[in-house]
Parts: sequence; C-alpha cells; structure tokens
Amino acid sequence: MGEESFALIEKKITDLVQVVTALKKEKETLAGELARRDGEVKELTRKLAELSKDRVEVKDRVEKILSRLDAIEL
Repeated sequence: MGEESFALIEKKITDLVQVVTALKKEKETLAGELARRDGEVKELTRKLAELSKDRVEVKDRVEKILSRLDAIEL
C-alpha cells in the first residue's frame, strides 16, 4: 500500500468520526426534545382529565337546577 492509500483510509476514518460525532449530538438533542414533549403530553393529559371532571360536575349541577325548575312548574 502506498502513501496515497493510507491518506485515503485516514480521510475516510476522519470523515466517519465526524459523522458519528454529529449523529451523537443530534441524538442527544432529539432525546431532550422527546423528554420535553413527553412532559407536555403528561401535562395536557392531566389538564384534559381535570376539564372532563369539571364538565361532569357542571353538567350534574345544571341537571339539578333544571330538575328543580321542573318541580316548580308542576
């Protein structure tokens, strides 16, 4: 093998190391973004459950009020 062959192999290895380094950095960035979004999903799920509970409570109260109004009209 000549000097050119070693230089070519060395360049390919250097390029590969750069690609691997960039991919690792991108993976870390994406993992952080995923964790952030998971937190958002959990918070939105909690809020949805709370709003659903509130909705049921309001519905029950309205039904009681309507029932009392019906009793008055009799």
